[in-house]
Order: sequence, then C-alpha cells, then structure tokens
Amino acid sequence: MASKFDSSLQNSSDLIHDFTCSPCEEDGLNSEAQSFCVECSKYYCSRCEPKHDGLFKRHSVLGRKDVGKWTPLPHTIVDDLERCERHPREALKMFCKDHDQLCCHVCVSVDHRHSSVIQHIPDIARGIFDKPELKQLPQQVGNIQSHIRKLQDSSKRKQQSIKESRARD
Repeated sequence: MASKFDSSLQNSSDLIHDFTCSPCEEDGLNSEAQSFCVECSKYYCSRCEPKHDGLFKRHSVLGRKDVGKWTPLPHTIVDDLERCERHPREALKMFCKDHDQLCCHVCVSVDHRHSSVIQHIPDIARGIFDKPELKQLPQQVGNIQSHIRKLQDSSKRKQQSIKESRARD
C-alpha cells in the first residue's frame, strides 16, 4: 500500500523540470526527462525510455550528458510575444491580477505564489470576440492609420517647404 502512495506522490510532483517527459506530460504526469530521441523529437524519463527503445531500436537517443544537443520540441518553441522575459523558454500562460502582470508557470510558482488572483489567459480571453469594443477595433485602427497618413503627408509638405525656402535664400 505504501508503494502505491509513494508512486502517486512522485507522479503528481510540483517540481519544475528543465525537460519534462513527453509521454508522461500527455498523461498529465510531471516527470523529469533523462533522454531525448532525435527522430521522435520527444523527451523520455527513466520509466518511458525502455518502452521507446524497445519499439524504436534504431533511433538516436541522447542521454543527460548530451543535454546541450537536445532540441526543443516544436510546440515548446514560443513566439516572441508569448515568451516570458525572465524565463525565455517558457510561454506566458497566466495573468496575476494583484501585480497586473503576465507570467509563466515558473513566475507564478516563484514570484506570485501569494497572489490572490491568478488566471489562465485563455479563461480571461473567453468571449472576447463577442465584445463590442473588439468589433469596433478595425474601424478605430483604420481611423488611426488615416490620421497617421495625414500627419506623414503634412510632414513631407513641411520638409519640402523648408527645402524650397533654403534654396531661395
């Protein structure tokens, strides 16, 4: 009975790993990866690696000693707009209302653990397309673009006028 309890504690770990085992993560578990398969482009923990090796004997698997050669999975490559400034490998997925700040899961666990309201960004964004402010946004952007074009034209005319007056003097 104690061994089942120990394994459930290990599987539901709140630890933050550099690389999380891909199959475990798909099953909602949090296990640290000990190897990386170049062909599959997936990370494996010590429990999942033997299963992978049994199925794919010819795949190149890199161990912890070659961690510098591990390449991030395509879904972990984060767009610059979604990247945490403090933790560049992490995506911004949460919003701390107390600090009015976007944050990744590492920031939440380190800097915002005492915050009273932390929300998942997709939950906040739910229904945003139905808001009237968003529906008016294209018209507002068009108006601003038109205003910018007028300012640019005015600036060009003033520059031309200055050049002409210099030429006359």
